[in-house]
Amino acid sequence: MKPKLIAILLLLVLLPLALLAGLGVKVARDEQEIVQHRFGKLLAAKLSDVDATITRLIEARERELLDLFVTVGDFSADPTSSIRALLRKTPAVSQIFILGPNGEMWHPPLSGPMNASERDFLARTRQVWEDAHVFYQQPEGNGAPTSAAARGWYTWYWGTGINLIFWQRDTSGTVLGAELNRARLLADIIAELPHASGPVEPRLPDARVVLADSKGAAMYQWGAYEPGRNERPRVGRPVSRPLNSWKLEYYTSGSGFAGGLGGGALFNLVSGVIVVGIALAGLAVYFYRESSREMREARQRVNFVNQVSHELKTPLTNIRMYAELLERRLDDTDEKTAQHLGVIVSQSQRLSRLITNVLTFARQQRKKLKLHTTAGNVDDIIRSVLEHFRPSLEAEGVEIACAGNAGATVKVDADVLEQVLGNLFGNVEKYAASGGWMEVRSEQHGDLTIITVADRGPGIPNKLDELVFEPFRRVSDKLTDGVAGTGIGLAIARELARLHGGDLTLEPSDTGARFRLVLNTPAAE
Repeated sequence: MKPKLIAILLLLVLLPLALLAGLGVKVARDEQEIVQHRFGKLLAAKLSDVDATITRLIEARERELLDLFVTVGDFSADPTSSIRALLRKTPAVSQIFILGPNGEMWHPPLSGPMNASERDFLARTRQVWEDAHVFYQQPEGNGAPTSAAARGWYTWYWGTGINLIFWQRDTSGTVLGAELNRARLLADIIAELPHASGPVEPRLPDARVVLADSKGAAMYQWGAYEPGRNERPRVGRPVSRPLNSWKLEYYTSGSGFAGGLGGGALFNLVSGVIVVGIALAGLAVYFYRESSREMREARQRVNFVNQVSHELKTPLTNIRMYAELLERRLDDTDEKTAQHLGVIVSQSQRLSRLITNVLTFARQQRKKLKLHTTAGNVDDIIRSVLEHFRPSLEAEGVEIACAGNAGATVKVDADVLEQVLGNLFGNVEKYAASGGWMEVRSEQHGDLTIITVADRGPGIPNKLDELVFEPFRRVSDKLTDGVAGTGIGLAIARELARLHGGDLTLEPSDTGARFRLVLNTPAAE
């Protein structure tokens, strides 16, 4: 099998597989991105649920503090003693403060005796009183006066973490505020969250959710997954106000969900490539068998033609030899017999040329064409071939003009030159006899011999000047209608010319066809 055919079959198999694999990888990649996006949205939704749980607790605590402020508002007689008693029953609140309409501190009493808790409160809230004007600002987007009712959360940092104050201002401008117990708040939040040893999600055993403070330190976490030291969370989000300095982080390997889908896509890709590869390999084997069968049949046909041609060549040579011998000995008075004998000689010569072309073409296909140069005279060879063709050409009414200027003794393969000239003269006989004229010119320039064969026939269109040299290709117009031939004459002639170090080309001509034969013929010693 030829390497070129093997390469084509491999290309037919490998190229679609490569394209399919590339497309599959892209599809798998896109699918993986979609899965990762959906996976991220799922994790973000989980964190949103956790944040909603914390928000509900803060809202509940806010409602409790509003009820507490109503109770404090009723302490008109002795607010300090009443507040101290109330704090002992309210562990969620560290301290309560009251500011007058002008910002003066009513409680804890700055001018009266304070307990240790109240003194600690004033110390850690020093930053709050520097920003106390926030309690008296009018609400955003509202033209209400400063004394209008308002409430909100105030956050500040003291010690190791965040501190929260919830405050309310009534219409008189009095501000009630409560500092939440940070430890109790965190404990209440943790109580609302899943157990530390419990799973984050049944479908994701390898997962962990972390509640981190403003410095990124974990305050609480749950889930069995242990993230690496420098591992980044798959999804993260801040906790809603007023704890927005805290963060919720979701860590997971994703092997239970995203990884499984990626593996399925990879399995589908590999399976598809294998199935298509088997199908393409089957087609390649089929084409290989069909091609091998056709090549065997072609070789058998060629071998048969070669064998037949070889078998015909010997008897044909004898027929031609005895016909020419008989023609020379025939009495000139027997004109009819001489005419019949001339037809036998002419047709045997033509058949001999056809067989020679077939055998030469077969040797050329097997790359066994070789030159056998000897000392010879090109003009003598031209005249010898013309003498063989003269009777048939003159019978067709073709006038022959010969101008020989290649009389030097050179190294030439006489058989090759005779076969090339025989094909050129035979084409004039078959296709250009209507022009009634053929000219043969020869000349020598150094090691080159140039022979021109011209006629006045119908000619060959310029666009077909290379097509006529292809084997089994004939000009499909009136030029070849009704003319028999193998279609390999000019192909053999050009191949022989190139083997002889030259070329055979079709030259531009106003009328008819003009062939230019160039041979490499160095001078003979």
